[in-house]
Amino acid sequence: MIKKLIAIIIAVAIAVIVFLLWPSKPAEATELDFYGSLNYKLSNDENSSGNSYMKAENNGSKIGVNINENIAEGISGFATVEFGLDTDDSDNNPLDSRLAFAGLDFGSVGKLSAGRQASPFTTNISGHTDVFEVYGSGADQSLFTRDTNTIAYSNTVGALTLDGLVKVDGSTGKDGVDVQEGTVSFSEGMVSASAGISVDNVNDINYYGAGATVDLDFAKVGYTYTLKDAATDVTGNEFVVSKTIDATTFTGGYGKVEDSSAYYTAGVSHSFTEALSSYAEFQRVDNTGATIDTDSVSAGIKFAF
Repeated sequence: MIKKLIAIIIAVAIAVIVFLLWPSKPAEATELDFYGSLNYKLSNDENSSGNSYMKAENNGSKIGVNINENIAEGISGFATVEFGLDTDDSDNNPLDSRLAFAGLDFGSVGKLSAGRQASPFTTNISGHTDVFEVYGSGADQSLFTRDTNTIAYSNTVGALTLDGLVKVDGSTGKDGVDVQEGTVSFSEGMVSASAGISVDNVNDINYYGAGATVDLDFAKVGYTYTLKDAATDVTGNEFVVSKTIDATTFTGGYGKVEDSSAYYTAGVSHSFTEALSSYAEFQRVDNTGATIDTDSVSAGIKFAF
């Protein structure tokens, strides 16, 4: 423990010395890139008792800003702040923190950031099949989508991108590190693929996954395999196929948890402009045993900027 503490202190000291000795330069304008979406849906979903209910509600609306500023030649600082927009104000709290991190971009050496960040495992693995607005990805096995107390590193070398993340919350876990994640992604031409691992040290659970997307002339095909390595292993497989004709995209999906539920999903979306679109989706969950199968349908409108 003492050796690790000494190593941390030395690393921090070196970083401070480098920062203090780094030649100053005239201040440059900070670049701000605002983005977001307003997404609202009307759904009719069946619950586990077989009863259906209709509801109009928010569907993941958000607003954020990417910030970038040059520090020196080949080095820049960056930050992202993103909030979920509760357009219904259901909890008297219209803003919910999604992302909040800052970091340094060292160019070919890579990027280092800290704060509340997205999981590279969920983003890079499940992202190959998480393409629906409302449903889908029911079979994917992952630890979290976003989390706090994280430090991340990312670097791209040719067609390969390496992403790593650790979570250190200072209160639980083993040896100070609660979660470790790492992925390797490849993108070249019509093929993109990712593989990775997520280690939950607190609960002694490992997640393994791989996914790929192939953009063919006649359709785009995605596949994801994930494994939750616990006392009882859980394996999930997801497939999606989409076809875009003019401004309309048709998508079908199938997900299966081994020895458990199967998910059948279909959707169509239409873009009126670059920013405004509408969508409609259906999902059937084929449950095992005495659990009732359920059907769900949604339609919504989305404005992205």
